[in-house]
Amino acid sequence: MKSPFAPLSFDDVIAGRSCDRCCSTTNCWPTARWLLAFVWLTVGCAAMVAADESNEESFDFFETRIRPVLIDHCYECHAADSDELGGSLRLDVKDGWMIGGDSGPAITPGDPAASELMAAIRYESSEMPPSGKLPDHVVRDFEKWIRDGAADPRLMHEDEHLTRSQHQAFDWDQARQFWAFQPPRSSASPVAFDSDSAIDAYLQRRLDAEGLTATPIASPSVRLRRLAFDLTGLPPDPETLRQFQADPSDAHWRRLVDRYLASTQFAEHWARHWMDVARYADSNGSDFNATHHDAWRYRDYLVRSFADDMPIDRMIREQIAGDLMPASSGEDRRDKLVATTFLMIGTKMLSERNKTKLRMDVVDERLDTVGRAFLGMTFGCARCHDHKFDPITTRDYYAMAGIFRSTRTLHGESQQYVSTWKKTPLPIAKEHEQSIRKHEQSLQGLDREIKEVESELKILAEKTKLEGITIDDVDAVREGHWVESTYKTGFVGKGYVHDENRNKGEASIRFAAVLPNAGRYELRVHYNASGNRASNLPVSVQLNDEAHDLILDQTIPPKTGTYSVLKEFDCDAETQALVTLSNRGTDGYVIADAVQWVQIDGKADQDDSAAEIERTIAMRTALTQTLKELKSQRADWLANAPPPVPTAMALADLPSDERDDCPIHIRGEVSNLGDIVPRGIPQIFSESTTAFEPLEGSGRLELAQWLTDPDHPLTARVSVNRIWMHLMGEGLVRTVDNFGVRGEKPTHPELLDALTIDFVRNGWRQKRLIRNIVCSDAYSRAMVSDDDPRVSLDPENRLRGRAVRRRIPAEAIRDAMLVAAGTLDPSGREDLMDSYATLVSQNNANSKATTKFGLDDPKRTLYLPLIRSEVPPLLANLDAADPDLLVGKRPTTNVPSQALTLIGSPEVRQWAMQTTKRMMSEATDETQRVRWACAVLFSRDPRPLDEEILHAWLDSDVAKAMSSDEERYREWIAAMFASTEFRFLD
Repeated sequence: MKSPFAPLSFDDVIAGRSCDRCCSTTNCWPTARWLLAFVWLTVGCAAMVAADESNEESFDFFETRIRPVLIDHCYECHAADSDELGGSLRLDVKDGWMIGGDSGPAITPGDPAASELMAAIRYESSEMPPSGKLPDHVVRDFEKWIRDGAADPRLMHEDEHLTRSQHQAFDWDQARQFWAFQPPRSSASPVAFDSDSAIDAYLQRRLDAEGLTATPIASPSVRLRRLAFDLTGLPPDPETLRQFQADPSDAHWRRLVDRYLASTQFAEHWARHWMDVARYADSNGSDFNATHHDAWRYRDYLVRSFADDMPIDRMIREQIAGDLMPASSGEDRRDKLVATTFLMIGTKMLSERNKTKLRMDVVDERLDTVGRAFLGMTFGCARCHDHKFDPITTRDYYAMAGIFRSTRTLHGESQQYVSTWKKTPLPIAKEHEQSIRKHEQSLQGLDREIKEVESELKILAEKTKLEGITIDDVDAVREGHWVESTYKTGFVGKGYVHDENRNKGEASIRFAAVLPNAGRYELRVHYNASGNRASNLPVSVQLNDEAHDLILDQTIPPKTGTYSVLKEFDCDAETQALVTLSNRGTDGYVIADAVQWVQIDGKADQDDSAAEIERTIAMRTALTQTLKELKSQRADWLANAPPPVPTAMALADLPSDERDDCPIHIRGEVSNLGDIVPRGIPQIFSESTTAFEPLEGSGRLELAQWLTDPDHPLTARVSVNRIWMHLMGEGLVRTVDNFGVRGEKPTHPELLDALTIDFVRNGWRQKRLIRNIVCSDAYSRAMVSDDDPRVSLDPENRLRGRAVRRRIPAEAIRDAMLVAAGTLDPSGREDLMDSYATLVSQNNANSKATTKFGLDDPKRTLYLPLIRSEVPPLLANLDAADPDLLVGKRPTTNVPSQALTLIGSPEVRQWAMQTTKRMMSEATDETQRVRWACAVLFSRDPRPLDEEILHAWLDSDVAKAMSSDEERYREWIAAMFASTEFRFLD
């Protein structure tokens, strides 16, 4: 049977025969063709279809990314209660866009290009919304939504489900009977739960009931590779493999488990698991992709927490309300503040001009995160209406929303309309604090002197400014796209224009003047400096027939006065001066305000004496030199400064007079308010009062304490289920982030409850639970082939009678290649983001910043920058988590493009060459090299076919045509990196 990976037989490929996709072998990449055969023969694994997102995940995307935009920008004209229905189209219900309006159906699910709605919001047909084009990232969200099938849960009209309380109240007694809202129940355990066989006893009871037998224990090499990757995210070293193959006893296994659990690598790998849930990223993403300079502190907090086996209930409390908890030391206070980064790190639309809406959008993102991360429930859709499936009312939503609405998140503006987040100083030692204070006092003295000199220079500059010839932007000739700025101060005339940082090479502006007197002139340009301005603005100066090309950096403010001096020119009387600014090749916003020519060797007014002119020039020269010396002193002081006070993206309560309960926002609209709801918990969880009383702060501490109450029915269950999923491939509840009505029920409810009760009883300790799971026989079961009868009887392995193939996480695949190459740097990293500018777009203009921590960095992938919208394709193709979203369980795909991406990656080929050199230095012949490669890359002994494939490859015409053994072996190693066996466990 032919493999779906390869159109040719192995003999065809090795012989160099052509395939049916091209006319000759010269059109095929040799390694790619050989890889197809390699994957076919060594693995024999057919490509699996990418797993579709569940309906629930698609609905979540709609509720969080699509519905809010429709409400804000479309419902006014396209909803049931619109004064006049625009184009006869309704967008407040699914039937509306399916039936469509005057132009037919508005959306073609799966095909954005054929959807009228996409053409409208792209401004390709009718321009919608008419108030202004939606941001690019919102347009991309609509493209993704439609491409993925346009999931829309609005199966009835809005006026039929505004709130259940208007039409149909929940039957709370019945709702509380749902399994997830019942506390875990003790059952008659088949064996004592502190026994390694307890888990197996629960599973065996189900297998016996269904008449199935479990598979035997897997081979020692399979078990060890599984354990090493599951616990540390790294492959076992060959010596550990050799020892365990020689002694695969239970005692040896438990020693290995304890060794891995005690390792730093365990803490790093399991911190990465939680970072998926925490939406961890080193930038904000969205419309204003600002750098998270302090996020790494939270990452390191997680690594320390997993290393110390911090109880999960404490981790939850610290991440929600660490700033409100007592601390035993300065270090403990730092950790608790840093922990709250969990709620700060989500993506935010910082340039949203409606700050009330932005505030509620942030609240919504946090509620969704807390609900899914700790309760396995979705709350987002209750922002607009009672939950369609779960017993969560709109009042419940706003009871919790008031908690986060009373918490400070954003404050101030980094630019007009662009909000910034709160940075909290962290505690430091008294000696450090005194050193900083002394240094700041010295700098303040220098700054006062600098300010005085700059003030005097400004006076001189203002004197000459009055004498200059100034051309404002309103008098200039514009070509291309220019926009009037909304800034209210800091410009010449009525304002200035900018190019919106778009249409590069198409916009220019010309400032023309006649210089009446002969003499020396300064050319000055006026602009508002900022970090997002162009640093490479081309300025063309034409003086009669003489041309000069200059560069202006608009990120740097003028040294003195309000104009930046570009250059001095000697000019004849009546010189025709033309200054042109162009946005050609610029790396930021281009600002055009005013150009000024100032004569500096004399004045047009003949009454001024030459002596006065000379004195003015001499004063300016002396002051400029003084300023230069003072700034040099200041630079020296800064170079020898003590470390600055560290900061964190930490939460804090609003002042008491700003904290308040939240009113219901009818249909989620910030301008349409209803009843005020006291802060508290959802009604489903309490048969009495749901409000937090008494309430001293925001309510976050009370929320954290309620979530981690030992009797809470969900929090511990959700945590236990996630840990099980990371070790066994699927959770006991397969919808790990949804324990609600639309989620799946547990396959083994008694086992889940027993694990949960034992987990809480033993202090919410993760390592104990992990040890219990990996020491069970269920964890070590072998896989079986698809034609085994047990597969047909339990195709989804819900009874847990066998092992299933599991993909290694993207980060672990990269790290494993570094291990094979012998280049992995096991040390951590702290302030990796210090070299990054405020905006990711500025990093992209700075090759040093963007390449310093790339995929070729030897650190573990955990320590590389994770920039929203810029996840490296190598990791994205291997299903790395999307940092925009909470990801409890990563999708798993296995498609040919992944192997081709791996084998074609420059970094992978570099690691393959490093691995080759290491192998050739440690193994001298073909047989030894096959043994070495199988042990290092696959954690197993070689099979006869492995050596046959290598020999056939080395004997092929393609390999013989290569210039060296290193090159030939590199292709072989690269193919092994790209193989399914390398990417998957078992």
